[in-house]
Amino acid sequence: MTVFEALDANGSLTARQRWAHNLVILFALFAFFIGFNLRESALNATWVYTNIEAGIHAEYPQNWLIDTQGDYVFRVRDISQIGYPTTIQLSVQPIGSNAPPRYIFDALTLNRSQTLAQYNVLSSGMLFTLPDESSATSMVYIFATTENDPFLKSIPVIVRGQDILTIKRGQAIILTFLSEATTYEQNYGIFERFITSLEF
Repeated sequence: MTVFEALDANGSLTARQRWAHNLVILFALFAFFIGFNLRESALNATWVYTNIEAGIHAEYPQNWLIDTQGDYVFRVRDISQIGYPTTIQLSVQPIGSNAPPRYIFDALTLNRSQTLAQYNVLSSGMLFTLPDESSATSMVYIFATTENDPFLKSIPVIVRGQDILTIKRGQAIILTFLSEATTYEQNYGIFERFITSLEF
């Protein structure tokens, strides 16, 4: 099949053809812009979680699975992710009025070192400022885990975690973020958006 393109007398495109080319380019840019916005909206869509008893209000990713049946106020996980599911968890523990955050971190480290393989604290005691300008303390750590599927023989996965601890109303509020070490940095923005939406 042969395609012929009509040119004017001096061999250039006609005005109508130039307009058609420009309109095609504009339409392609507009379609790309709309598609990008739709993708961002879908990726950043959230559900609202409210716990009146604990006085907590937060927004979490819409396609994540929420769980409120453990030893935490709530936990959300990206179960669609291959490998270790990226996790955000919020826990509340009673604490003495004069107890420093280090005691909570020491207790967490002791418990985790007995249940998590290769648990290792990377940094502890770093100051963190929450969106309401209140102060918090951060601890970063790693551990190894494997898939719980008996039909799969997988190599251990390194998980990186961060705890952010603040004390409110005589309670220690612990925000936990867990993600595979290889995707930790790219997933951390989800945790930052969660913290921004959190009210307690």
